Amino acid sequence: MNKIAVIPVRSGSKRLPKKNYKSFNSRTLAEIARDKCLSSGIFDKVIITSDDPVFEGLVNSNEVEFLQRTKKLAGDDATTDMVIDFLFEEFPSCESVLWVNSVSPLQSIEDIRNCGTHLNNPDVDCVMAVNTLYQHCCIANEPLNFNPNNSFEKTQDLKPIQRYIYSCMGWKRATYVKCRSEGFKGLFPGKMSLVEVSVLAGMLIKYEEDFILCSKIEESMGLVPKIKKLLVKNGTNYIQNDTSSNQHIINF
Repeated sequence: MNKIAVIPVRSGSKRLPKKNYKSFNSRTLAEIARDKCLSSGIFDKVIITSDDPVFEGLVNSNEVEFLQRTKKLAGDDATTDMVIDFLFEEFPSCESVLWVNSVSPLQSIEDIRNCGTHLNNPDVDCVMAVNTLYQHCCIANEPLNFNPNNSFEKTQDLKPIQRYIYSCMGWKRATYVKCRSEGFKGLFPGKMSLVEVSVLAGMLIKYEEDFILCSKIEESMGLVPKIKKLLVKNGTNYIQNDTSSNQHIINF
């Protein structure tokens, strides 16, 4: 198991409660990420990791595994580096980990493949998905890429801003583990590659309005898979039966 994709799925979310349990045009956010990772064809294994064992139900093939995290690693105080430390401990034979965010449901298979391919480059130790912006930008009211005393520049003439969007980020095991063992406190040791991805990949679901907007965009662009759906009540869970996958929880 050399190259793995990891889909983190927290049970808790303060800004949009239960977002990872909600139906997003017939699938959960984790299912969408899972299916795109599988379709990319570049991973030896896709790992769904959560503090809630209910998400083990999303394992639908031999290429997918579930890894349960402790509540501590899924709480508000858990940092990304803590989770990456945990993943490399759990999978000591893996060469690299690409973190694929389920809250970026509009990122394409090509977006994921591009990030994973860059991570496979022998000269790269870590990757981050970015969107490049040709806009006038400030930090703390201070101009970042323009001089306000000059003529107002055309946006295409500005020095571009590369914005981290977090849809995908990844690490090579050798560099990450070595640097962390030597006291490195950051998240991205070694040589970093910023990977340009689609504007849609940069649309992250944090609030209810994000969820509604992204679902409508997916629907209007014809990106919703055609699945025969039958909803049946099973205790407190609603189960989706279809002809293409296992049963999946879509709502609580």
